[in-house]
Amino acid sequence: MAQPPAAAVPLADQAARLPEEPGVYLFKNGSGHVLYVGKARDLRARVRQYIQGHDQRPMVPQLVAAAASVDVVPVHSEREALLLEGTLIRQYRPRFNSQFKDDGGFLYIRLDTAEAWPRLTIARRPARTTDKQSENIKKKVLWFGPFASSWNAGRTLDLIQRHFPLRTCTDTVLRSRKRPCLLHQMHRCAAPCTQVCTPEEYDGLIQGARLFLEGRRAELLERTRERMMALAEAERFEEAAGLRDLIAGLEAERARQSVVGTEFEGDAWAIHREGTAGVAACLPVREGAVREPRLLPFTGEVGETGELLSSLINAFYGEDSGDIPPALLLPALPDDAEALALILSERRSEKTGAKSKIQFLTPQRGEKRAVLEIAEKAAAAAWLRRSSEQERREQALSSLVSLLGLPTLPRRIECFDNSNLQGEQPVASMVVFIDGKPARAEYRRYHVKTVVGADDFATMREILMRRLSRGLDENNLPDLLVVDGGKGQVHAAQSVLEDLQLTALPMIGLSKPRTERRRGDWEATDRIVLPDQPEPIFLRPDHPGLRLLQHLRDQAHETAIEFHRKQRSKQTIRSALDDIPGVGPARRKALLTHFGSIKGVREATVEELEKVVGKVGRKIAEGLKINNQPDPDAPAPSPHRAAVPR
Repeated sequence: MAQPPAAAVPLADQAARLPEEPGVYLFKNGSGHVLYVGKARDLRARVRQYIQGHDQRPMVPQLVAAAASVDVVPVHSEREALLLEGTLIRQYRPRFNSQFKDDGGFLYIRLDTAEAWPRLTIARRPARTTDKQSENIKKKVLWFGPFASSWNAGRTLDLIQRHFPLRTCTDTVLRSRKRPCLLHQMHRCAAPCTQVCTPEEYDGLIQGARLFLEGRRAELLERTRERMMALAEAERFEEAAGLRDLIAGLEAERARQSVVGTEFEGDAWAIHREGTAGVAACLPVREGAVREPRLLPFTGEVGETGELLSSLINAFYGEDSGDIPPALLLPALPDDAEALALILSERRSEKTGAKSKIQFLTPQRGEKRAVLEIAEKAAAAAWLRRSSEQERREQALSSLVSLLGLPTLPRRIECFDNSNLQGEQPVASMVVFIDGKPARAEYRRYHVKTVVGADDFATMREILMRRLSRGLDENNLPDLLVVDGGKGQVHAAQSVLEDLQLTALPMIGLSKPRTERRRGDWEATDRIVLPDQPEPIFLRPDHPGLRLLQHLRDQAHETAIEFHRKQRSKQTIRSALDDIPGVGPARRKALLTHFGSIKGVREATVEELEKVVGKVGRKIAEGLKINNQPDPDAPAPSPHRAAVPR
């Protein structure tokens, strides 16, 4: 008799065949999708705990019921199992594993010291180097973080920019500039683009920024004071005064930190959770001062605290983490603490050369316990804020149910908007909110295909017909449809619903109170237009449902304008270069990449144009210089007008 396929073999029989070795196990469903990734000292014994019900976590019965097979990857040690588990969780993002932050991973501040004039940028995750890239190149790219949100990373960058005016422009803009930009006049950039500062001066700014990001504030202040005194003795008083102001700013920033009066140097971790969600807080303590906590929301069946800490710490202090402290204060020891400490110690040694082993401390009293309590309060406060936000979103959705007579809570709301400039380059946008929050991965931008001229109603009809027809095919329709506009747009949308036999789909329009304000009623709010009611609905400005709809409409408005501007920019670039003999798509791209803009191309000399190696020869460069000059007899262009969505 033929053997049944692996997916048909009972999990208990599959578990009986597993090796009694350390490794990683993967529960999969019938389609082969990974549901859960875990590590074990003994693979057979650990998987049997799931199947026999010895694991008491609430998610285990659901996992076993959904799983059709279990695969394993045996390794030589617990350390290897821990490393492989983190890699596979990042790769598959299994739904039964705890998910920290968002799908994009942690944020870092990146510094490439190999650049002539290095700059700081925010990166979603450190770029993975390939085997072909040398270790020397890899070491020249420094990563600082991670940060829990783009707001925290951006705030840190802004703070650095005030103290250390590094360039923020791209390499292309840097090469094309002929004079300093506005940021230099605001004392926010040292203007390396025009050689205002020397490489030595710029390197000093880089070193200061590095010390700041690494938390070495005392060393930074000491170096800055020494430099200030040296400049004063050399009678370079203006430069010395600048460093004096820098010292004052750094000391003020340091004073804003909470000094805890302890010699502990490291990170304190705390976890606050309710049900299957919660917040982890990482509280850095450097030079006796508590820094701003990094807050990491998580969801999923998280298991015991030790298991959660093991996954979280392994992911947070990844291979590319820029700051792994010598000690961690924890509410409980993580699973596989010895193996995890060894892994983190090796990563820290690669970055800093420190040979000491990282300590995991679980203080019960004293100063270290006081620091841990600060982290616990930060996690609890963050959870309370997130819970309040969720409650407000639920309240807004519930208010729309009663206000609009919806059959169900509108979990998925879609809003549509059009944009054109006197009928040119018409485009449209679709914005999606899920559970009251923007779902940016679901946003869509449309080129209008069948409408000629500025016909907003026909444009709305075309876009809705395309979206809803596809939604019918894919069984993916919104709970509420919103169009930006009044009765005209609502009637256009209603005709589409009738043609597609979707009259049961709730639909409204959101219109600005232009008529009321022309009459002098400046307190009037946006109007909600219903297809079956002659009069619109007016709500008070602080109505939660109205504020949600306004946020939705504003997102659609901004998305449509941004897309329209992008299309106009492309058209402008094409019209400026495509009519020049000898310049096709490849040469156009090379020219814009090298000079940064049409203006840069126009200002370039024939010799500079010719230097675009392999792309523009002498003859073409001369023709480009002649043909790419503005016509002196041409009338001045009309003032630029922004595209206004209808």
